[in-house]
Amino acid sequence: MQKIYKSLYAQMVYVILSGLPLIFFPNVLLKILGFEPTQEIWIRILGLLVLILSIYYYRLAKYGNDKTVMATVLGRLAFCTGLVLFVIVGIGKPMLLGFAFVESLFALWTWQEVKKG
Repeated sequence: MQKIYKSLYAQMVYVILSGLPLIFFPNVLLKILGFEPTQEIWIRILGLLVLILSIYYYRLAKYGNDKTVMATVLGRLAFCTGLVLFVIVGIGKPMLLGFAFVESLFALWTWQEVKKG
């Protein structure tokens, strides 16, 4: 019987809640993060990609194995590192640290679930 990774379901909800505003109301989220509004399509494309990640998290939570799930932990921690570096070098606003913090918590929660396995 396959384990259920509750942390990945939580991650799925988190990426849905991050992706939808980027697609439908990108400037609201950009304003909250301290960035200038944009009419560029790229922010909506990013939202679509983020939203599509929720499909992967759902399937991994339901059918994934520990090695594949750990790949998400490594990828999410690398993403967090990138966000922190963007802020350190001055190309990212400090609000990005909030995303890095939340993402780190979810990644560490998943790591703990795999360890308990």
